[in-house]
Amino acid sequence: MLYKIILFAILICLVYILFFGKKRKSRNESTTEDELMVECATCKMFIGVSEAVKKRGQYFCSQKCAKAK
Repeated sequence: MLYKIILFAILICLVYILFFGKKRKSRNESTTEDELMVECATCKMFIGVSEAVKKRGQYFCSQKCAKAK
């Protein structure tokens, strides 16, 4: 009987470690890099420079905004 109680306790500990034992990342430890934000010349929305469309020396949030200006 004692063997079953010990085995059950170990099983509960393993389940707890699997689901709740992992350390969660804090907000300061974000995995994304900081990226330069640029303003769309048409709609004034800010977007990351890697996603922005550059035309005529200006940044746009999409091809639609680039054609509108």
